[in-house]
Amino acid sequence: MQGIEPKLHTSLTSRIEYYRLLIEAADDSETRPSDVTTQIAELGNLYEEYLTNKKNLEESIKKYRAYHNDLRKKLTMRLREIKRKTRQK
Repeated sequence: MQGIEPKLHTSLTSRIEYYRLLIEAADDSETRPSDVTTQIAELGNLYEEYLTNKKNLEESIKKYRAYHNDLRKKLTMRLREIKRKTRQK
């Protein structure tokens, strides 16, 4: 699974800010496309959602690994006990 590189997001965010400044400098209501403004806001929201999901996924992976390792250790111990018992018989 690949993630969104912060560099790419920051690069686009910088371009968006530059675009916004040009729009404000032009101060022309015809030059203000609302669809781009809406998309810019949506992009920011999607990136924040991505960061939240990424953090949750990382925590979930850590929990899984810890549980997996604990279970593996318990299983190994029980297998050794059973092998020992069968050899003793």
